[in-house]
Amino acid sequence: MRDPPQLIVTGAAADSIVFVDDIQKGQPAAANDKTQIVIVTEGTHKVEVRIGDRVVYREDVFVASGQRRVVTVLSGSNRE
Repeated sequence: MRDPPQLIVTGAAADSIVFVDDIQKGQPAAANDKTQIVIVTEGTHKVEVRIGDRVVYREDVFVASGQRRVVTVLSGSNRE
């Protein structure tokens, strides 16, 4: 059996929170550029990084079964 798909989110600012498909994943980042690994299902997912109520980064990402996909957060930009 293959490993579940993973999103590896890097570059998020301190106090930011990662959301996948509008669901919060984990706690606010304690420090800048803390890597966060999120296990997801195969398919396309909306990854957002929020600080408070503000979306500071958004990217639509496809991940296949067994794949590890790195999402590099660039403050103030979107990849859609």
